[in-house]
Amino acid sequence: MSLNNLRLLQKLEWVNAIVCILAAMDSLLLLCAALLYLSPPKCPPKSHYDLCGSACPATCSDPNAPLKCKPYFCVESCTCNKGYVLSGKKCVRLDKCGCTYEGRYVPRGKSFWADQNCQKWCRCDPKSGKMLCKNRGCRKGEQCQLVDGVRKCEAVSVKTCQAIGDPHYKTFDGRRYNFQGTCVYQLAALCSNDPELVPFEVNVQNDNRGAYTKLVEVKIFSMSIVITRTHKGRIMVSLEPCQKIYMFLHFYCIFQILNTFVFQVNNELVNLPISLQDEEVNVYKSGWYAVVQTNFGLKVIFDWESAVFVTLPSEYMGEVCGLCGNYNGEAQDDLIPKNSDSPVKPDDFGASWRVAKIPGCVEECKGMCPDCDINEMVQYEKKDFCGIIKDPRGPFRECHAKVNPDDYFEDCAYDVCLYKGRKTVLCQAITAYTSACQEAGAKVYSWRTSQFCGMKCPVNSHYEVCAVACPDTCQSMTPPQGCKEFCREDCTCDEGHILSGDSCVPFSECGCVHEERYYHIGQVFYPNGQCEEECKCGQDGEVECKKFSCGPNEVCMIANGVQKCHPVGNGICQASGDPHYTSFDGRRFDFQGTCTYTLSQTYDLEGTHLMPFSVQVENVEWNVNSHVPDLQGRTRYIIETDFGLRVSYDLIHHVVVTVPGNYRNKLCGLCGNFNDNPKDDFQLPNKQLTDNVNFFGKSWKVTIPNVVCSNGCEGNNCPNCDSAHKAVFSKPTYCGIMTAPKGPFAECHSKLDPRPYFDDCVFDVCASNGEGNVLCDSVAAYAFNCHMAGVEVKSWRSPSFCPMKCPANSHYEVCADSCSAACPGLTEIVECPTGCTEGCECDEGFMFNGQSCVKEAECGCYDQGKTYKPGEVVYNEDCTTKCMCDPTKGLVCENHSCPQGTKCTVKKDIQGCYSTDPCKDAKCRVKEMCHVENDEAVCVPEYTGVCWAWGDPHYHTFDNYNFDFQGTCRYVISKTCGDLDGLVPFSITERNDNRGNTAVSLFEKQRCLCMDIVDGELLNLPVLLDEEGQIVTLVQQGHTVRIETDFGLIVTYDWNWKLEIRLPSSYYNLVCGLCGNFNGNNHDELQNPASKSVSSVIEWGKSWQTPEQDKDTPCWDTCDQNCPTCDGNQQKLYETEAFCGALTAKVDNVFKTCHDKVDPEAFMNSCAFDMCQNKGDKKMLCQAMASYSQHCREEGIIIKGWRQKFGCPMNCQRHSHFEECATPCQPSCPFPEQKEKCTGTCIETCVCDNGYVLSAGVCVPAKTCGCSYRGRYYKPGQRFWEGQACGRLCECDTTLKCTVVDGVRACRPISHATCTASGDPHYRSFDGRRFDFQGTCVYQLVALCSEQPDLEPFKVTVQNEYRGNNKAVSYTKTVTLSIYGATLTISREYPNKVLLNGQLESLPLEYNDDLLVFRGGRTAVVETAAGITLTFDWSSTVSVTLPSNYQGAVCGLCGNYNGKAQDDLTMRDGQTAADGVKLGESWQVALVPGCSSVCQGPWCHACADSQREVYRAQKYCGIIADKAGPFKECHSKIDPAPYLEDCVFDACQYNGHHGSVCDAITAYVSACQSSGIAVSSWRTEAFCRNNVVPANSHYTLCAKGCPATCARLTSVNCKRACAESCECDEGFLLSGDVCVPVKDCGCSYDGHYYRRGDVFYPENECVEKCTCGENGAVSCQKVKCRPGETCKLLNGVKGCHPEGQAKCVASGDPHYISFDGRRFDFQGTCVYVLAKVCDDDKGQLTSFTVTQGNEKYGNGNVAVTKSVGVDVYGFVIYIQQGVSWKVIVEDELVNLPLTYMMGA
Repeated sequence: MSLNNLRLLQKLEWVNAIVCILAAMDSLLLLCAALLYLSPPKCPPKSHYDLCGSACPATCSDPNAPLKCKPYFCVESCTCNKGYVLSGKKCVRLDKCGCTYEGRYVPRGKSFWADQNCQKWCRCDPKSGKMLCKNRGCRKGEQCQLVDGVRKCEAVSVKTCQAIGDPHYKTFDGRRYNFQGTCVYQLAALCSNDPELVPFEVNVQNDNRGAYTKLVEVKIFSMSIVITRTHKGRIMVSLEPCQKIYMFLHFYCIFQILNTFVFQVNNELVNLPISLQDEEVNVYKSGWYAVVQTNFGLKVIFDWESAVFVTLPSEYMGEVCGLCGNYNGEAQDDLIPKNSDSPVKPDDFGASWRVAKIPGCVEECKGMCPDCDINEMVQYEKKDFCGIIKDPRGPFRECHAKVNPDDYFEDCAYDVCLYKGRKTVLCQAITAYTSACQEAGAKVYSWRTSQFCGMKCPVNSHYEVCAVACPDTCQSMTPPQGCKEFCREDCTCDEGHILSGDSCVPFSECGCVHEERYYHIGQVFYPNGQCEEECKCGQDGEVECKKFSCGPNEVCMIANGVQKCHPVGNGICQASGDPHYTSFDGRRFDFQGTCTYTLSQTYDLEGTHLMPFSVQVENVEWNVNSHVPDLQGRTRYIIETDFGLRVSYDLIHHVVVTVPGNYRNKLCGLCGNFNDNPKDDFQLPNKQLTDNVNFFGKSWKVTIPNVVCSNGCEGNNCPNCDSAHKAVFSKPTYCGIMTAPKGPFAECHSKLDPRPYFDDCVFDVCASNGEGNVLCDSVAAYAFNCHMAGVEVKSWRSPSFCPMKCPANSHYEVCADSCSAACPGLTEIVECPTGCTEGCECDEGFMFNGQSCVKEAECGCYDQGKTYKPGEVVYNEDCTTKCMCDPTKGLVCENHSCPQGTKCTVKKDIQGCYSTDPCKDAKCRVKEMCHVENDEAVCVPEYTGVCWAWGDPHYHTFDNYNFDFQGTCRYVISKTCGDLDGLVPFSITERNDNRGNTAVSLFEKQRCLCMDIVDGELLNLPVLLDEEGQIVTLVQQGHTVRIETDFGLIVTYDWNWKLEIRLPSSYYNLVCGLCGNFNGNNHDELQNPASKSVSSVIEWGKSWQTPEQDKDTPCWDTCDQNCPTCDGNQQKLYETEAFCGALTAKVDNVFKTCHDKVDPEAFMNSCAFDMCQNKGDKKMLCQAMASYSQHCREEGIIIKGWRQKFGCPMNCQRHSHFEECATPCQPSCPFPEQKEKCTGTCIETCVCDNGYVLSAGVCVPAKTCGCSYRGRYYKPGQRFWEGQACGRLCECDTTLKCTVVDGVRACRPISHATCTASGDPHYRSFDGRRFDFQGTCVYQLVALCSEQPDLEPFKVTVQNEYRGNNKAVSYTKTVTLSIYGATLTISREYPNKVLLNGQLESLPLEYNDDLLVFRGGRTAVVETAAGITLTFDWSSTVSVTLPSNYQGAVCGLCGNYNGKAQDDLTMRDGQTAADGVKLGESWQVALVPGCSSVCQGPWCHACADSQREVYRAQKYCGIIADKAGPFKECHSKIDPAPYLEDCVFDACQYNGHHGSVCDAITAYVSACQSSGIAVSSWRTEAFCRNNVVPANSHYTLCAKGCPATCARLTSVNCKRACAESCECDEGFLLSGDVCVPVKDCGCSYDGHYYRRGDVFYPENECVEKCTCGENGAVSCQKVKCRPGETCKLLNGVKGCHPEGQAKCVASGDPHYISFDGRRFDFQGTCVYVLAKVCDDDKGQLTSFTVTQGNEKYGNGNVAVTKSVGVDVYGFVIYIQQGVSWKVIVEDELVNLPLTYMMGA
């Protein structure tokens, strides 16, 4: 016995071990042993497995039965748990046992007839457990009889109603009619109130392909059983609440309420077979049908496709209603509609039974309804069509007597005719009759063949015309209860296989039964309905379960028939048009980047069960006047995953990404983070936020090598639309159709706001200059989204407005159904949409194959989710199975093995048996050879053909035919002809001109049109043309241009007289033109475009004229009049060795070494002819010799010295020289440093001198090359328009270079320059000019003074001040930068902080991703996106660094940055200043109180030389220039002399004050370190000691240029060199300007840093107040300013500040003036409260108290103030009379000034 059979036996519920005891046969003993060894069976609820259980189990009838059994007699069994006993087949508590009637046990809820005549009916009451009996007989139409051992009232007869085909209905009473309604209808239901009949309802839903039945729903026993085409092989079951009408009429409903534990399924897909409602309903598969069988005789059969049958017993006669009629035996009244009493037309009758309406459904055909002409129908009544049904000798001959074939025959003929002979319709109609015959028990003979309705069976099965109706399944080896079917057509499992659900599997791969449900092996399910447990069906029927819970934004529910954790809601992101984006959270923005970007991708999925994914979008440039592809007839391409991701794309305009709701907060990209907050959607990959859409878009760019693209647009480069155009495109005849109140979209307005779509439409249509396709795509996007929102948009297209152009064999429909004419099998791998959308439907007679509409015979095969073309052959992974697509049979597979000499492998993405010698499978062309490269066959040309034309011109064809032709028109010299079989087509034309002689023509120009690339634009060389991966390069080689393609065609032309074409032999016999046909035969060259031979060269040349000729220049094919002639004697002169004969001379001939390789005769003859015709023009001689010399070089023979000998010098341009044998690949712009792979022999040409390279044909210094843009080269400063539509004006700016920094490729400055102001201050311009200026007003340090649109405007101003008592010199006090619409101020007044737009900010600070401010050493560093860097040390030294693209574009005290220091003293008016004072005065931009631009007063004196010399000493400034000092390594890079002079100047002015000396030395240290030069320690305890070291920090000579801070834990992309500064100690970080423990760090919020405890207002108005708390958490609350307060900036702090102030005064006697101005006198001498807070407004106001102590004065009649006390913040401060500069705090006398921190 096989192991498979053992496994089958193991699945039996009860395996009695006693058999083993009684067995006598060894084999049976082995079987028993094996069974006992295998795993125990699964037991029903409330029971457990027992190897030796009682043979007398406890039952409701005898709970003590186990005590009565013999103890040695046991059985293997499932034993009820303690406290439970058997009630029938279930274990129940003893108090839930049923009833006993005359010794018979009856479980609760069960009923039976108590007598033999069915007169006494009894039932065990499910609630009380008591037996209730009453007298009652069988109903009319029933008779009492035994059925399967059970006495019951059995129906006398049954009747069947059917709906098949289009559909054609036949009622219970036999009435036939047709009805094409496509909504949901009641097919049959109980319509009476008879309490003895079980209520039921059968509904059907039809689809739009005619009106075939799509779905059947059976409602019974408060259940809904749905059988639908969408889920073939399975059903969907759901529980429904009992309907009130039945609550008191039938016990079944009550039973259901009391016993809900019996079956708990709700809209869940289940495998078949299944028993429901305590086996009162059984659903099983029989043949190709699902069968619903009830215990009261209702039977519903549906084939999951088009045929439904409802059978009812006779007791329901006259009690039912619906499309099946009333079942009263009278057919004439069957079409009486609902709530009526007289028959009507079928359409009206059908519509009356509609129970639900679905989008797009109709009751009857509208407009041009399809019909079948009677003459057409005749052909479908023949035996090769529907006639087979009635054929008296046909396969149905034995059925005719049992089932009348006439009705089925007529329905078949009608349907097949209606569908123009569609085979699928024919086969379905015949299948319906087959089923009816077999249902009636009639024999049907085999009628299918491979050519006629061939049946494709699933894997592991085969077709049988009479298969077992209810086959064995993995779940049960016995037929389902109620199955009494005869045999049926079916695909039967092969030997050794069994049904598992709806597929055949080996016995060993059977699934699992868990809680009476069957699951496939590997199936995952959640059994308790709460998703608290996840189970998986494993091998041998084992179910493994583990604890489980749903993730965030998920809910446990049943959706689409599957119970699991389903996402809550979804997110939709769209990109359309220009493109316009709408994020998942609804944020709308425009971004015009033309690169590839991440639209959406997952992140941080660890710990979830979410699937990772990434969606990328590639944008292309949209030129204003370019042609927009006309794809209006396109369909949407949809990618849909099983976890809910859906991407829809219409191939040009509209992308929609839908993600399930459980991906909230798990996404990033252009579509945002999906967290329901649109404000933070502009999140960069590093999680930082930005407001700049271009920066945001660029950050999500996907880098693809060798792709040139742009990231967004700015300023004038962005599309713009004037108001006049906007008005036009806003009209209803354009975009206004979407917003028209009475337009076709009016119904959608309430569901979906049209305004955003309207705005996008106007923008796009305007940008495209009214392009019609853009308009239609924009409106279609709104139509599509309306449809997705559930709104049916009325027809908005018309013949004059956006008519949809459908592909071949299809037409436009407002409500198109793509599945209505789908190829057979397509809908099994692609789920059909639930509703219709506007689009294209296949014409009659055509079917949709998933891509296009084709004839039925051209439909492919659909198998395992894949599509195969007709005739396509495929192999499995090891080629052991070979399958071919046969449209009549499907994918037909057979065993296979690769032939000898081949192996199974994948080539060009196709699996197959390929020869081990790859060349045997290669199909090379006639003149190609096969080479093996990397185990792949590669066909390469055998040789290269050469055609040339030179001089007169003289032609030489590919086949070595020489001829002369002097036509001056434009001619096809060579082009492709014939079947190219994948070769690239090309065409080369040339035009000759006449140069002073009508008999001779020379080349004027030639054109190469390769791969349809036609520019018509004058371009510099080199040029790279790349059209979808097909590449053409144009380079200069010597004096020629070389055009080379990637398929081997090479064209060279010297811009004058010589043209050469080299063509690979792959084109053998596939070209035509004046270069011949390239077939190896030079005798058939003279053929015209029609491939006809012509008689002369002139006629031949004339035939190859191109259609387009230059109208302004007359041309001719030959000389007609005044033709010059050449005297024979004269020509002989030119044939002598003094002229052309030198080519053929036998002695003393420099060309002789080449004669064996290249015959000089033809060259000599052509030379003599040309010289004669041109009156001895020596240029003709030189051309001929140059041509011959070049051909010799190609043969490897270099001829030198001929130019000197014959006086043919080559004239070279400036900066170049002649070389006889130069490399053909000379260094050339734009990338002269690149060493390209150079092939070919050397050439004679002019070569650029050393240090020079070619730039557009001219030799220039290598450093002055221009720019490369999209394969084109532009000279420095050259301007050009981008694209055919001239969308942008570009300029080649050589101050920038393309580099990769931090992984990002961009154009970056080639250099930088720095301007500084330090010390006194001493200025150093960008170009190195030094000067001093002591003005104390506000001055323009530097600003953009050019109108170049690509430069970011900016301005830097400085305010200087006097320090101490010295009025002779000034220092920088405040630096202000204005850029990006913001103002940034760094001032000595706010050390270690900055002011941004007037608001005080801690560092670091980010502003809109354009501005970054941080501390670097002791200085504030400002870095901008424009490349401008500003530093200021909050003391005296400021620097501005500019990139080289600002050269010559700035002005101010820093000069113009033009590389010339001599003109840096240029004043604002353009004049040159005499000194620094005049220069400074001219750049004054503002005044401050007391400021001056010149020194005035006695202190304005200069130090004497003797005084200055003192400070050059080592103990002062001398350390700067000390050659052995700490800065010696810097001297060679940065000249110390200017810094020494500045130090001496400052020291002298301050009389040697060490502060000024140290500051000056620090300036030099900073300059050295900024240049990356290390300096040695120079500070000592006695010299410039670093006195101020903040807490938790230490001094270091080389601190990090970008120190770690609380806001930035790492120095990201820091390019700054180290600098001397104080660094935080280990374990501390910079928090603003202090070092704090890491745990005390503050918060980063919207690019700003706040220290812990800081309070701030993030909005413009003070509507929200935020506090920085622990762990970087920011908490915010809504606020508003109190009365008397206003939201404003005060001293750089935003907040609710007082609108004003009030003053109270006590003086003199004392006399008092109150806050409100009341005056009074009071002479009390005690201590009084002057003012205190009496109402702190619930803590909103700070409490304080001010007291005044008075004392008597003078005569004692008056009093004066003795003391003032202030109580605030917990401090009590007293100011005493007569105690100056001191106060009393906490009884302690303290000196002033004094500062207390709150809480200190």
